[in-house]
Amino acid sequence: MALEQLFLLGFVALGGYYVFTGGRELAAVFHILRNDPLAVSELHGHRGPVEIEGRAVEGDGGTVTAPFTGSDCLAYSYQVQQKDGKSWNTLDEGMDGTDFVVDDGSGRVRVDPTGADVRLESHSVTVPAGAELPDRLAAYVESTAAVDPPNRSVDLRVAELTVGNRQRFIERRLDRDEAAYVYGEATQGPSTEWGSSLVDAQIGDGERTPVFVISDTDERGTAWRITRGAMLELGFGLILLVSIGAALFNAHF
Repeated sequence: MALEQLFLLGFVALGGYYVFTGGRELAAVFHILRNDPLAVSELHGHRGPVEIEGRAVEGDGGTVTAPFTGSDCLAYSYQVQQKDGKSWNTLDEGMDGTDFVVDDGSGRVRVDPTGADVRLESHSVTVPAGAELPDRLAAYVESTAAVDPPNRSVDLRVAELTVGNRQRFIERRLDRDEAAYVYGEATQGPSTEWGSSLVDAQIGDGERTPVFVISDTDERGTAWRITRGAMLELGFGLILLVSIGAALFNAHF
């Protein structure tokens, strides 16, 4: 197979990937906007896909510690990006969370965030090339093999040269007592004490729910966050595929 054909196949695959992922995220938006959130008090005996809004409060699982700020929170995701030329490349990313409770005033329900697509407000710190990291970021970089410090040194024997790249540390958190939106599957929850405001359900991931999303805004705010990223991916993929199609058409005619 000619080298040009391999390049074309690679670009077609890349364009198809972005179209697929963008379309999948727009499908998630459709599911989010199709129904209205239920009051938590209506979840007694409810099983299957459900969406709720309320206030995220600490449950029996306590809290987790966000890696860059050290904040105690209920769930978080993070990314470390490095500026290489004109683009930002992701060096490391991840998420963690603990069981928490959503309280909407009518009742409270447990949420297990395992496997969730978390759409939370971003908090970022950008560190220039050659600059020293704050203590907490320095400790993170030291313990993470995938990330080099932005001010690493090279010994040239006659002198020591400081080299590095601009880096960005992005943290997204669901803090205690913050607004929360959850779309997931309601299942039978743990038994509760008599008189408790907790309903007999728990929301998490499951085979019957088309999406599992946790956000720190309302339903429409969550849909807008997903739509922005989806349109960028879909648009980039379509432009790539149309450009390849145009190039092939011109080459043959």
